Amino acid sequence: MSTNVGDSHAFHGMSLHVDVTVAPENADKFLQLLKPAFDLVTAEPECTFFEVFHDADNPGHFRWVEDWSKDKKWFMEHQMTKEYYKPYLEATEPLFIQPREFKIFDRLPAGWTRCLILAL
Repeated sequence: MSTNVGDSHAFHGMSLHVDVTVAPENADKFLQLLKPAFDLVTAEPECTFFEVFHDADNPGHFRWVEDWSKDKKWFMEHQMTKEYYKPYLEATEPLFIQPREFKIFDRLPAGWTRCLILAL
């Protein structure tokens, strides 16, 4: 497994990292509003991973990671234009107390991935 990013020119998918902050008293409401979009996104065949995280020190702060088998151009043109995002955004954006932040990363080859799923 190479440790040189330049050694891997092939595309291995992309990863979207999103941060959202709502008032702590709206944390449960936010998750309820996110769930239908989560279910629809994870049903997409190009979505290979989706995990939501919660900041225990800041109860209104959530981060999620979505991995996709397609590139950023496809994601912006085909995925982000899906109609099911509209009700999610209309319902959740008024809850944000900080601007939503997101960043897209290119994934490295499979040798840089390890996932152990624990039944909680």
